[in-house]
Amino acid sequence: MTLHVRGDSITTICALRKTFCMKFLFKRPSSIPAPEAPKPVPVAPAPAPAAPALVPPAVVLPAPAAPSAGKGTGPYRQDHRSLYKQLLRGLYDAVLVTDPKGHVIDSNSRMQEFFQFDQNDVWDMEISKLIPGITPQLLERVRQGLADNRHVLIDARCVRKDGVFFSAEVAISSIDLINDSDMVFSVRNTERRKRQSQLLRSLQNALTNDLAAVAVCDRDGQIIFANQTMRTMWGCEQDEQIIGNLLPSLWPDDPLAGEPARHALAGERWMGMLQAKACDGRSFQVGAAMDVDRAIESQDVVGLVCSFVEVHE
Repeated sequence: MTLHVRGDSITTICALRKTFCMKFLFKRPSSIPAPEAPKPVPVAPAPAPAAPALVPPAVVLPAPAAPSAGKGTGPYRQDHRSLYKQLLRGLYDAVLVTDPKGHVIDSNSRMQEFFQFDQNDVWDMEISKLIPGITPQLLERVRQGLADNRHVLIDARCVRKDGVFFSAEVAISSIDLINDSDMVFSVRNTERRKRQSQLLRSLQNALTNDLAAVAVCDRDGQIIFANQTMRTMWGCEQDEQIIGNLLPSLWPDDPLAGEPARHALAGERWMGMLQAKACDGRSFQVGAAMDVDRAIESQDVVGLVCSFVEVHE
């Protein structure tokens, strides 16, 4: 921030005039004796300077030693509490801190977003009400697994205040906060990841049951996926007869050979007819469509997606 100061110029003109207008209009008579000179006033000798006071040297006390970092058997240490709270606020995961019996003694603001509880509401709440299945018996097993500063990671179904469940990964570790062997539950919501994973599985199932033959190739044109319809169309009983082969090997006698893949990798969708050759040597004609496959973020070319239908004359 820049501070601008504006100065105004002020000029003051002062005219001071003194006129001595009085004159002595008389002369001192000669009969009047001249005034006597003033007698000197005796001056007392100055007192001798006092001796300087003696000031005792300043005593510098050593700074008090920091308290030892013993086990957490008492309240929060004040000098660490601020850093501890800042750390909780900065974490991406929801954090629940419990005593050894599984009662919540602290949490962060992210917990409110995940579980929809206020921080005061979860105080002294049993962890099993937020993460069902965390029983006292399981807590004991977890404590045994936390020896030697290890962590325990579990897949869990957590429950919000409104009763809605969500999937989460829960990392459990040990901390000496208020009591010895308090526990930290770091909860990461995996609901979105689970939905995406399920969607991919559903798409794979759809491709597997598609009436068209479908294949996926890498940038070198090597086949990395083929659905069941494609294996049936080419008469291949095992995946190894197709997976790992180059795409042009499916139509080795066609005059176009590698042209379709070359055009598709260049970013041009290719559609046309090809003279294919089955695994048993049978020749047949297919209609093919090929397009480039791109990465989600960078949009770089990662391979090809292809579909085929058998054409009968």
